Amino acid sequence: MLILDNIEYKIDNFSLGPLNISIEKGEYLALFGASGSGKSTLLEIISGIRKPKKGRIILNNRDITNIAPQKRDISIVFQDYALFPNMTVFENIAYPLKIRKIDKQKMDENINELSQKLKIETLLKRYPLNLSGGEKQRVALSRAIIHKPSLLLLDEPLSALDQDLRVEAIDILRQIKSFGITTIHVSHNKEEAKELASSILYL
Repeated sequence: MLILDNIEYKIDNFSLGPLNISIEKGEYLALFGASGSGKSTLLEIISGIRKPKKGRIILNNRDITNIAPQKRDISIVFQDYALFPNMTVFENIAYPLKIRKIDKQKMDENINELSQKLKIETLLKRYPLNLSGGEKQRVALSRAIIHKPSLLLLDEPLSALDQDLRVEAIDILRQIKSFGITTIHVSHNKEEAKELASSILYL
């Protein structure tokens, strides 16, 4: 499903690779490593934010190494969630569907269904400024998966949450895992994603 073929990346004094990784459809990969080991950099390479110096990225038998990020069918959730502050929760979640020109009725149905599953249906008219950390995370995850991407990248999605919210967030990630979306979850906390992971990679 996802193949990283001899990927190498270098900038200043930092180098990553060569890496050869193969991930099956529906797999939940936990990616661990010390600070500065290149975990987030690897996600940015896969998503297209950064370009590798060598190697190929194959997604669903398609070479996407030189494809623009918005055309890769990959979603990424950052540590700070990167929600649009001037948009409501509904508008944030709808954004990936709007740029894909999904019919409004279908869009409304999909958002209402997903918001109920992730228990944010009461938040749809609110703005990110008025949300708690846990609520922002659920909105960011909803926006990331609303269009059913081939690959979901999570860059330390639980790092900003306190312990109680982490327990709740892990339950939400477990639910997302049940949707069958192939996922790479970056973390520095080995216990955080172990119960979710079908495989583990250490950088």
